[in-house]
Amino acid sequence: MTRDKYLIHYQGKGRFVELSTRSTTWEQFGQIQREFANIAGRTEDGGPYADMIRLASDQCVFGVFYTWELAGPGGASVELIRLPDTTMEQLQEAAAKIRRDQDVIWMSVTRIDELI
Repeated sequence: MTRDKYLIHYQGKGRFVELSTRSTTWEQFGQIQREFANIAGRTEDGGPYADMIRLASDQCVFGVFYTWELAGPGGASVELIRLPDTTMEQLQEAAAKIRRDQDVIWMSVTRIDELI
């Protein structure tokens, strides 16, 4: 059974989890997201669900994970994942390399302050 690595996060708190996308139903994904939001201290304005980001081994540069999706004919939208031990230098180097290697029209950073 193949398991994929995910970062589940909610309001700056995150945790790495491994799930089988073939055997995990959407209802189970939703339950995991709700439960993590509660563990991380869910607030009314934060919403009931945590976000989950699939982490692919080929989407890691200078120790910084990232995700991307096609944003339009001009290129991709890239989301860098800043973990608690990620330095600004790593983040800047990763951003520069991704911009050199891909057509990026939008780049954002998701910051995880604490792994729980």
